Amino acid sequence: MIDSSTCSIYFQNILEKNNKIIKFLDPIYFLKSVKSKIEIKNTIKSHIYDGVALTRFLFWLKKNYNKLNINEISAQEKLLRFRKENKNFKFLSFPTISGSGPNGAIIHYKASKKSNRKLKKGDIYLVDSGGQYNYGTTDVTRTVSLNNNNKRIKDIFTRVLRGHIAVARFKLKNNTYGAQIDKEARKPLREINLDYAHGTGHGVGYFLNVHEGPPAISKNNKINFQEGMIVSNEPGYYENGKFGIRIENLLRVKKDKNICSFDSLTMAPIDKSLVNKNILKKDEINWLNNYHRNVFNKLKRFMNRSELLDLKQACSKI
Repeated sequence: MIDSSTCSIYFQNILEKNNKIIKFLDPIYFLKSVKSKIEIKNTIKSHIYDGVALTRFLFWLKKNYNKLNINEISAQEKLLRFRKENKNFKFLSFPTISGSGPNGAIIHYKASKKSNRKLKKGDIYLVDSGGQYNYGTTDVTRTVSLNNNNKRIKDIFTRVLRGHIAVARFKLKNNTYGAQIDKEARKPLREINLDYAHGTGHGVGYFLNVHEGPPAISKNNKINFQEGMIVSNEPGYYENGKFGIRIENLLRVKKDKNICSFDSLTMAPIDKSLVNKNILKKDEINWLNNYHRNVFNKLKRFMNRSELLDLKQACSKI
C-alpha cells in the first residue's frame, strides 16, 4: 500500500514492477491537517506577530526604496531582521522569494549574487515569505508598487485580488473540495484570457511543513474541507520578463452554527495603490475594507506613533 500523494513516482515505478499496488490516503496526514482549538488559537497569535514584522517592512520599503541602495537580497534580509525582533520567531518557514520587475515573474525565484536586482522607481516587487514561531507557521505574499502607474498592471492586480476575494468568501458545504474553489479563483483573469501556472492554495502544517496535505485548492484536489484545516489562498499572474503578481493569505476553516467558512489568518495590508476600484464589485470593495479594518485593529497596539499613522493610511477605505 502506498500514499501516492507522498510517495515519489520513482519509487512507485520500482514497486509496481513486482508488486500489486493499492493506493490510499494515509489517515495520519488527514488527522494532522485538522488543527485543534489550541493550535488554531496559537496560529492566530503567530499571524499577528508575523503581520507586525511584514507590515513594518512594507512601510520601510515604500519610504526608502528610492533613497537607499536596496536590492532583492538586502530587502529580504531586512524583512528577516524585522521578524527576529519578536522573541517567539524561530526561523523562516521557507527561503524567501524576493523578486522585482522581471524576477517577480519567476514563480519560485531565489535571488542570487548573479540575479540580484536593485529595486527602483516603477518596479513591481513581489515578496513571498513566512516564519516558524513558537505558536505556529506563516506564509504570506504581498505585491508592492514602487510608484508604478501602469494601468494594465493595476487591472491585472485587481483581477488577481478579485480571485483572492472569491476564495476567501467561498461558501463551504459538506462536500466542498479544492478543485471547485480553484475554478472560482481563476474566473476574473480568465475573463481577459489570462491564467496562472500553479495551484491556488496548499495545506499548511502547525510548526511543521509550510506545504502540507491533503487539503489544497488546485485543479485536481478532491479532499473535502473540514473545520480546523488551514490552507493558503494565493492566485497570481506572471508575465515572463516583465513582472509578477501574487496575493497570498492563509485561511482557516471555521464553523459557526454548523456552517463552515474561511477566515483570513494573515494580517498585513494589501497595496491599495495597485487596485483599480472601477472593476471591483460593491461586495468585493466591502470585503477589502473589512479585511483592512481587521488588520488595523489587530496590529495597532504593536505600532509606534509614526507606524500607526502609516497603518491608518494603508488600512483606510478605498
